[in-house]
Amino acid sequence: MRHFILLAALTASGFLRAQTITEYRYWINDDQATLATASIGPAAAVQLNAILALPALTKDFNTITIQFKDSNGEYSAPQTAWFTKNSGAVNGYQYWIDDAIGNSTSGTIGPNNTVNLIADLPTGTTGGTHFFTIRFSSANGGWSVPLTTQFDFFNSVEELTGVNDLLLFPNPVTNELGLRLNAAEASTLKLQILDVSGAIVRDLSTWSVVGTTYRNWDISDLASGTYLLRMSDGGGSWSTRFVKP
Repeated sequence: MRHFILLAALTASGFLRAQTITEYRYWINDDQATLATASIGPAAAVQLNAILALPALTKDFNTITIQFKDSNGEYSAPQTAWFTKNSGAVNGYQYWIDDAIGNSTSGTIGPNNTVNLIADLPTGTTGGTHFFTIRFSSANGGWSVPLTTQFDFFNSVEELTGVNDLLLFPNPVTNELGLRLNAAEASTLKLQILDVSGAIVRDLSTWSVVGTTYRNWDISDLASGTYLLRMSDGGGSWSTRFVKP
């Protein structure tokens, strides 16, 4: 399990009255005794994986904090990220809804595999917005930092006859918009994405549904903002809001 860090040093203007980037410094786990400094050009990239001078690490998961210095001698705001060292390959995961870690679900996974969690998320929950938290285990017995996102769940959709247990995951959504629902009878849904003014910005075409089914749409190229997902079946129409950060 590895976390790769790539930080680019760019020419800054208007931020702390910066000129050009000339130097960077970093330290590990908030310990100033690990401070390391190096020079860098204004258009260069810092590949920390190759040059990290790491102290002896006793934890599976650690932090690195980095700052850049400009030609005026001013340092940028510190940026901190997690990384792992010698934790071994990913071999499992565990997730839970809201804070109910006692009701968590676990599974196994290989280091190059993908888990489609929208197919497995439980439906026995109340309607509304919920939190989904997941963490990954390693071959050496450590756990990753838990990652949390939100999703929306609707027990029923009165405007669409026979549609219930509708799950919009995640929300906010960065790359792929996932939708799962249960349809009591076979039907064809038309899906569109609208902006807040009501203009259609993406036609997701039609989706034939029956029973419990799910689907993902790539919306990574949508601009940041608030949108409506509209679904219609010829007899009714229903919309819900989602955010693209």
